[in-house]
Amino acid sequence: MAISRFLCYVNDRVNNTDRFCFALAGGNGAIMEKTWRTVRTVPVLLALAFVPLIVTAKKYNIGLNGYKWYSDSVTSTDLFLYWKGQMLILLAFLMMACLLVSLAKKEWMPDWRRFRTPELLWLGSYLVLAVISSLCSEYREFSLWGSYEQWEGMFILLAYGILMLYVYLMVDTEWLIRLVVYGIVAGGFLMGLLGTFQFLGMDLFRGRVGQVIMNLLIRPKMNYTFNFSEGWVYASLYNPNYVGSYAALLLPVLVTVAMMEWRKLSRFWTVTAMAGSCLMTVTLLGSQSLTGCVGVIASVVFLVIYQWRRIVTCLGWKKLGASAAALGVFAAVAVTVFPAQFQAGTDKLFHPKEDTHMIRQMVSSAQGLNVITAGDRSFTVVLTGQEEEPLKVQDAEGREQELLFHEGGNYYTIKDHSYDYKKNGTVIAEPRLYKTVVTKDDIVYEAVRIVDHQFVYEKDKAWTIARVGEEYQIYNAFRKLDRLQDIPAAGFAGNQHFGDKRGYIWSRTLPLLKDYILTGSGPSTFTLVFPNHDYVGKMNMNYDGVTVTKPHNMYLQIWTQTGLLSLIAFLLLFGWYFVKSVRLYWNSPLETVPQKIGVAVMVALFGYMVTGIANDSTVAVAPVFWGMLGFGMAVNRLVAARAQKKDRAIA
Repeated sequence: MAISRFLCYVNDRVNNTDRFCFALAGGNGAIMEKTWRTVRTVPVLLALAFVPLIVTAKKYNIGLNGYKWYSDSVTSTDLFLYWKGQMLILLAFLMMACLLVSLAKKEWMPDWRRFRTPELLWLGSYLVLAVISSLCSEYREFSLWGSYEQWEGMFILLAYGILMLYVYLMVDTEWLIRLVVYGIVAGGFLMGLLGTFQFLGMDLFRGRVGQVIMNLLIRPKMNYTFNFSEGWVYASLYNPNYVGSYAALLLPVLVTVAMMEWRKLSRFWTVTAMAGSCLMTVTLLGSQSLTGCVGVIASVVFLVIYQWRRIVTCLGWKKLGASAAALGVFAAVAVTVFPAQFQAGTDKLFHPKEDTHMIRQMVSSAQGLNVITAGDRSFTVVLTGQEEEPLKVQDAEGREQELLFHEGGNYYTIKDHSYDYKKNGTVIAEPRLYKTVVTKDDIVYEAVRIVDHQFVYEKDKAWTIARVGEEYQIYNAFRKLDRLQDIPAAGFAGNQHFGDKRGYIWSRTLPLLKDYILTGSGPSTFTLVFPNHDYVGKMNMNYDGVTVTKPHNMYLQIWTQTGLLSLIAFLLLFGWYFVKSVRLYWNSPLETVPQKIGVAVMVALFGYMVTGIANDSTVAVAPVFWGMLGFGMAVNRLVAARAQKKDRAIA
C-alpha cells in the first residue's frame, strides 16, 4: 500500500489533481488501474529519454582481421552504441512482460480492435523479412548481434518493432499522452544541455566525471580521447550527423509544447520545453550537421504549407510577418556566427570538391595490370623481370607505348601525353611508374609503384602493385597483398565528393542493390558487402586504410541489409501512418493537447525521414523514431475516436 500511495502521489504532483490519492486510500480499482498504466509506461520513457544518453565502454572482438582490406586488429572499444542496444533489448523484454500482465488481467486487456490497422501489417512484414534476411545471411553472427560500428543486428530491429507496438497499444488516454510527451521533453532537454555544454567547450566526456561514466562497465580502466575538436557537438550520439537526426525528431515536439498555454500542460514542463528548444537549437548548430538542418527546414516548410490557413488565422499577417522577420534575423545571426561551417555545408551540396584523380581503376588481367583512367582511356603495365627494360606499357589495342625515363626522379612516364588527365587545356595529373620491390612473408616480389601525380589541386596518390606468380596484386595500407578486382560503380561520375564524399559511397552501393531484392545481406552487414577492397577508389577519396561501415543513406542501408521487400514494407508503414495523419488533421481545429501533439509528432517523423536521405539508421537515434511512430499512431487513434464520438453526439 505504501508503494501504491507513493505512485499515486507522483501522479498527483504531475497531473495537478488530488482526487486520485483520495480514491486510492479507499481502495478504488480505477485508480489502481491508472497507477498500473503509469508504471507500464516507464519502459517507454526510458527508451525515448534515457537510452540515447547512455555512454559507456564495451570491449569486443571485431571479427574483421581475417579480411585483407582490414587491419590485423582483433579487438576494439565501443562507447556510444553497444550498451544502448543492450538496454533497448532489456526494455523490450520488460514491455513484453507488461503485455503479458495486461493480458492476464482482463480488466487491463487491450482492445484487440487496435490490431486492425494496416500499419501493423507492414510492421510485421518488415520484421519477418529482417528475421529471414538474418537467418539466410552469409554473416549470420554479425546479422544477429551486430558488428563493428554497426550494432543494429536482428535482435535490435525486433526491439524497435516491440517498442513501436507497445507504445501504440498502451497509450490509450490523454494522461498517458501527456506522460510520454513529458518523457520526450525531458530527453530533449538533457541532450540539448549536454550538447550546449560541448559547444561551449565544457564537454562532460572529456572531464573526470565523463571518464568515470565511460569506464563503469570495463576493466581495466581506460583514458579516452576524441577526434572531434572542442566546440564540435556530438552529444552522446557518437557522430554529429546523428545529432542532426535527433534534433529533427525532437525540435517539433519541444517547440509545440513550449508554445502551449500553461493551462494545457504543467508549467514546469512548458518551461522545460522552452529551455529544451533553445538548447537543442544550439546543439544542432554546434553539430554542424547539414543533414539535420535540412531536415528541420523541410519540417518547417511542410508545416507551413500544410497548416497555412490556420497559421494566418491564428497569428494574423502582422504577427506572421514579425515571426518571419525573427526567423530571418536568427538565420542571419547563425550564418554570422558560423560562417565557415555554413560555407562548408553549402559547398557539400552545391560546390563539392572537384574530382581531379587520373587513375579510376586498376584490374589484374592475363596480359598484365590494366589501368583505366578517369577519361576512360586504358593502358596495360607489364613487369618484365628484365633489368634493362623492367616495364612495358601497352595501349588498349595491345600496341607498345614508348616510355620516357626520368633519371632525376627514377621513374617512367608514357610519352603519349593523351593519357594525361587534362581540363580546360591544363594538365591536372599524369601517371608515373616507379620500378620497385616489396617483401611479404620473406618473399621478394617485383613491383611497380604507380603514382597519380597531381600538378594542381591535390597531393599525389600512389599504389604499389606486385606481381605474385602470374597475378598482379596490390600492397594495401595494412601491408597485405590483395587481388585487384573490377569494382562496379553507378552514377556520380566526376562528382564523387558530393555530400562530403557520399557520392563515392553511393556510387559503390548502387550496384549492390540488384543482389538484394528478396532478402538482404543481413542486418548490420553493410561493412562486409561494401567493396572495401576498392583500393584505388578509396585512395582517390583519401579513404586509404579507412573501413566504410555505412552507406550514409537509411533507404540504401535497409535495401542492402534486409532487402528491397523490407524497404517497401518500411516505406508503406510510414507512408500509411503519414497519409492518415495528414487527412486526420487537415480540418482539425487543433484545440486539444492530443491534436497538437499529433501534428507535432507527424512533422517530427517527416523531418527524420528527410534526414534519412543522407544519414543512416543507428541505435543511437532509431529507438526514438520507432517509439514516436507508435506514439503518433496511438495519438491518431485517440483523436479519431473522439472525433467520431463528437460526430455521433451532434447527429
